[in-house]
Order: sequence, then structure tokens, then C-alpha cells
Amino acid sequence: MTEQEKKLNYTVQKHAILNKQPVYGPNSHFAGQEKTLPPTEIGEGSIICSHAVIYAGTKLGKKVFVADGASIRENVTIDDMAVIGRMVTVECNTKIGKRSKIQTAAHITGDCIIGDDVFIGPEVTTMNDLYMGAKETEMKGPIIEDGALIGGNATLLPGVRIGKNAVVGAGSVVTKDVPANEVWVGNPAKKIKMRDWNQ
Repeated sequence: MTEQEKKLNYTVQKHAILNKQPVYGPNSHFAGQEKTLPPTEIGEGSIICSHAVIYAGTKLGKKVFVADGASIRENVTIDDMAVIGRMVTVECNTKIGKRSKIQTAAHITGDCIIGDDVFIGPEVTTMNDLYMGAKETEMKGPIIEDGALIGGNATLLPGVRIGKNAVVGAGSVVTKDVPANEVWVGNPAKKIKMRDWNQ
């Protein structure tokens, strides 16, 4: 354990990588924008598990848990007590709120905003490029508001907003905004009912 780890009482397991500077390929949207970013910041009581990679410029709050093999890109902010599951990918410029849980192998695209107490199931896919690289466009990830629940293998298209306490069923493809407290399922996802708080 390093002196910094002892001081802030956080844990970094073997083979985890911190402070990785981004490198962009010649065909990358970010090619030619390389710059040195400040070191990764890790809050008190956080745990970074084996083979996780956290890029420079990223900030983790207190008691954040990052599981084995997760990849967290540059300029990401993860608030207190959030959980990033095994093999999760969090792309650049994303914000994740307090106590949110992102399950195994989910892909959180760049420029995504995730509120507090959000649950994102395994292998959920989010996207931020409406034209899939075919032409220049503003990158805009989904916005997932506080308390929303996203079932496993769901897909959220660029820029959609999932309202507060809304539910997206497993395997659904969300092509438009989901209002607060509604339950949407299917491909394309559609409202089936209001969320039942007694269940």
C-alpha cells in the first residue's frame, strides 16, 4: 500500500492501472487533441479491484467500488458509493451519481449523465453517435435521472432521457424519452404501465 493509499484509506489491488493518459488512433474523433491530464483522484474508502484501468483526469468520490477489469476513461466523475461492475466500460466526459450501480459488462458511452440511485443491469448498451460515425454530429449520450432502473441487455439510443424513477425492461431498445415513473418495454420500447411503488 502506498503512502497516498494509507492517507486516504483506499485500496488498489494488484494489476490495476491508474493515471493512464489517453492515446487516440489516427481515425479517432479525438485525434490530434492529446494533452496531459491531471492524475486520477480517488476518494476515501474506495476500492479499485484487479485489472481495472482508470484514466487520468477522472475523479472518484468516497467509497466507490470499481470491480475487476472495469475501464473508466478520462474526465469521468463518479460520486460517492457508486458501484462499477466487472468489465464495465465508462467512456469519457460521463457523470455518475451517488449510490448508482452499473452491473457486469455494461457499456456507458461518452457524454452520458447518470443520476443518483440509478440501477443499470448487465450488458446494457448506451450510445452517443446518432449517425454511427457516418457524418459529423454532436456526441450526446443518454441522460438517466435519479432512481431510474434499466434492465439487462437494454439499449439506449443517443440523447434519450430516462425520467426520474422510470423503469426500462430487460432487452428493450429505447428510441425516445421515457417520462418519470413510467415502465417501458419492447423494441422499440413503449409504455406499458406506471411504476407500482407497492411491489
